[in-house]
Amino acid sequence: TMAASAAPCYLGWDFSTQQLKVIVVDEQLRVIYEDNINFDKDLPEFGVGMYCGRLISMCVDK
Repeated sequence: TMAASAAPCYLGWDFSTQQLKVIVVDEQLRVIYEDNINFDKDLPEFGVGMYCGRLISMCVDK
């Protein structure tokens, strides 16, 4: 968890097809917090895709 701080912080998001990343830095660009969600590993119930090496297999509703 992040500690409470009076100093300004900056939040960055990285949205990709495989994961969502978040990072928080302070005014000197020191990383305060970072985390990610890997869609295949963390949210398999949504069936967003399977990645096996270089082969990509997308789930399609029939």
